[in-house]
Amino acid sequence: MHSTGHPVDPETLARSALLADLEMARVADLARRSWTVRHPRSVRVLSRGDRLDGLFVVLSGKLKLFMLSCNGDERILRVLQVGDSFGEAIMFNGIPSPVFVDTLMHSELAFLPEEVITETLRRDPEFVLAMLRNMSGLMRVLITDLETACMQNALQRIVNYLLREAQNAPPPHIALTMPAPKAVIASTLNLSAETFSRELHRLQDHGYIEIDRRVVYLRDRDGLKAVVNGVRLKQATAQHG
Repeated sequence: MHSTGHPVDPETLARSALLADLEMARVADLARRSWTVRHPRSVRVLSRGDRLDGLFVVLSGKLKLFMLSCNGDERILRVLQVGDSFGEAIMFNGIPSPVFVDTLMHSELAFLPEEVITETLRRDPEFVLAMLRNMSGLMRVLITDLETACMQNALQRIVNYLLREAQNAPPPHIALTMPAPKAVIASTLNLSAETFSRELHRLQDHGYIEIDRRVVYLRDRDGLKAVVNGVRLKQATAQHG
């Protein structure tokens, strides 16, 4: 079961990518007219065919946004984390959802009703720009993912993912905590969990990364960039003890 109707904390809502550029007074107004939805782990939040009269912002937890193949296999498109939003295209276009969204852990979402979003768009140009940036950013990610799946091999896809996730971390040694189980991340790269794990350990054997459970240390970022560009792996280093 899920619970609803709790007030939305403006400070938490303001940390979302969608609302980060808005004045706090405007965010507080949105929060006052919205509400939270809380779900435990492994709950379906959105099904294919559903319609939305608003959009969701992730306040806590993690979710997976995915499609199902004809034989029922999942293809995860995004792992939704704190600050992410979803449902914009479904709401604005008045179309049934083409995707599913399930919780990966206990999650709290803010639901922003369509009429509140529409009213804010009409009176606040900054919100219009923020919405356009957010949706164009999603399109850019989808195009990049499509290009990656079509043009890069398994190793290059994994390296590209590691570099993208760590792009804001300071050098020289970057610690990256995997945001979801390996099987989930592998699906976002259109790979099997076995292939994902095997290629990660191959990168470790060659000295590019170091793996400590769910933490990956990027030891050679320049070398990883070269791998993405097609350079062969350097000679393997000694096995880690």
